[in-house]
Amino acid sequence: MPKTVSTAPAARSPRSRAARLRIDEEHRQLGELLRALTHTHDLARTAALLDELRELLSRHFAGEEGDDGLHEVVGEGASHRLTNIQQLFDEHRLLLARLDEVRAEAGAALAGPVRRVHDGITWLAETLRRHEKQEEALFGEAFYSELGRS
Repeated sequence: MPKTVSTAPAARSPRSRAARLRIDEEHRQLGELLRALTHTHDLARTAALLDELRELLSRHFAGEEGDDGLHEVVGEGASHRLTNIQQLFDEHRLLLARLDEVRAEAGAALAGPVRRVHDGITWLAETLRRHEKQEEALFGEAFYSELGRS
């Protein structure tokens, strides 16, 4: 009697399913963060989102590299690809390093040029308000003085 080979995927273990669900949810969260980052023009908001991204990526990468991460999912369903995982793990470190550089650049911009622009706008607004009050006081004095002469 010939042996039948099943082409159906092997049943996933509860650990593998849990790992896959966790990784999928984190990928969804990362997608939302990246959309927010690429659609904001507010540097202070960008800096906050970059901090949030750093926290999520650190947790996500640690999970992927942990015992219940990619090794579990890939090892169970495509063990012939386990050697490719190390390349992804190496890229994790590159991504975090570049993210840290971008975070530092955003912080420096907020503390330097952006702060100077903000301070300049604050000075202009305060000075113009004071200037207008002085004009109004002069107009008021001139108007009421003129009325008194009539």
